[in-house]
Amino acid sequence: MPSSSSTSLSSGSSPATPLIKDNTSKTSGYNSLSNDTNNENDKWNVEIDVKGQIDTGPTDENGKFSCSKLLHYTGPGWLMSIAYLDPGNLESDLQSGAVAGYKLLWLLFWAHAAGLIIQILSARLGVVTGKHLAQLIRETYNRPLSLAIWLFSQLAIIGSDIQEIIGTAIALKIIFGFSLWLGVLITATDTFIFMFLQQYGVRKIEVFLMVLIGVMIACFWVEMFLSHPNISALLEGIIIPQIPEQAVIQAVGSIGAVIMPHNLYLHSALVMSRNLGEKPSKNKLKEANFYFALESAIALLTSFLINMAIVVVFAQVFYQPDQTIINFPGLYDASDVLSKTLGYYARYLWAAGLLAAGQSSTMTGTLAGQYVVEGFFGAIFKKQWHRVAITRIIALVPSMFVAVLAVERFDTMGEFLNVLQSLCLPIVMVPILKLTSSSFIMTDDFKNKLIGRIVSWSISWIVIGFNIYLFGMFLDEMEWPLWMVLLSVIYLIFVAYLMYNPLELFIDKHKKNNDDDTFCHA
Repeated sequence: MPSSSSTSLSSGSSPATPLIKDNTSKTSGYNSLSNDTNNENDKWNVEIDVKGQIDTGPTDENGKFSCSKLLHYTGPGWLMSIAYLDPGNLESDLQSGAVAGYKLLWLLFWAHAAGLIIQILSARLGVVTGKHLAQLIRETYNRPLSLAIWLFSQLAIIGSDIQEIIGTAIALKIIFGFSLWLGVLITATDTFIFMFLQQYGVRKIEVFLMVLIGVMIACFWVEMFLSHPNISALLEGIIIPQIPEQAVIQAVGSIGAVIMPHNLYLHSALVMSRNLGEKPSKNKLKEANFYFALESAIALLTSFLINMAIVVVFAQVFYQPDQTIINFPGLYDASDVLSKTLGYYARYLWAAGLLAAGQSSTMTGTLAGQYVVEGFFGAIFKKQWHRVAITRIIALVPSMFVAVLAVERFDTMGEFLNVLQSLCLPIVMVPILKLTSSSFIMTDDFKNKLIGRIVSWSISWIVIGFNIYLFGMFLDEMEWPLWMVLLSVIYLIFVAYLMYNPLELFIDKHKKNNDDDTFCHA
């Protein structure tokens, strides 16, 4: 076992280094290893697939803000924000507007603010350690526990992917009249688009997906202006907290879906695409953390404005204060509502925005799936197209079953998938809060300070509380079957175990069971 002097990651101001040995050549540095190679000595490792593709330039010792520097760091936050714009969130937005009008806009705003804080922690974890969340969980938690976390994470990814793929299929049905199952098959083409873009580096993927965000802005904001929004009611809805009695379910759903489990893995990995140097200084890491946080704030503000536009549209065209809604509009019904109120072509604006949301979120979901699988299990795929194809099939097969077997009950299925993701969220949030609060992982300079720990844990308790409430409503609808109650008790015990066992317990056990230099500096 290595000496204590070689195992600490918190000495001095040096950044935390990767917690496992990297067999790649030292000369490769942060270069991408995406291309297949026949040289067995240059083993391709997807875990550092995008690492250091984009140079961020020298550190600005004066600490002055630079727009050009911000552009160098711009990209990961925008890809992260797409999870806040997936078809599941769009459906939640339209139902919030239809049921409560403008009254839940404040909740939407603060949900994005809470999400921003957790996403900043995710980005900081990747910047400081040079590892993404899945890798760090694998390297700090024992094997059975890391496998359990992986299982919940994979279930969350599948649930999210089903909603995204079905949402894309619904958009194709609105535009071309395709049946849902055919639309699901067509969405498989995003796999080939994704593989094509990956050959040209992460920057091309970022630009492509940011263009799709631009399409959403154009489509949904045009519809908002066509609906002639009530500006005073809009501002009142953002500023004054209120939850109408008939909108409790929509309020809980909005909070529960704000932070997607797979998004925490994705963001912590994508920030490593920026080249900070082989051994970045303390000032360089502070610079990266600042610009990534700023970029994330801008991206999530944009996401909020897009979601707000959808809420406003359906508050104008569907909401009636004195009417109790029994049948909530879905993603497909929304096109009919808009065509009847805003004109025939409004349905195509909605479909175009929904298609952009579905395609962009399925691509980022594919990327997140790759990081999760190979972060927990290592580089198990030898070729790039293998991992893209396998991670896409994992989502496409369940989506096809939903499209064929549950096409008439998709709203019920969507509710179940939301519950599934809400249950998976605490399993991912707890490790990231513990990892970013550990001086062993983050160093004393970059670990969460007291106020940061209080705020982040408070947010996690609020989100977890809303998710438990949502699950309770789901059990109530199912009339509390005994087997689900027993599984719920086991689940709560597992979450409590994750929360109350200190991270150092797992690290100490890992160090005792490994005689290599697992925790030493590179």
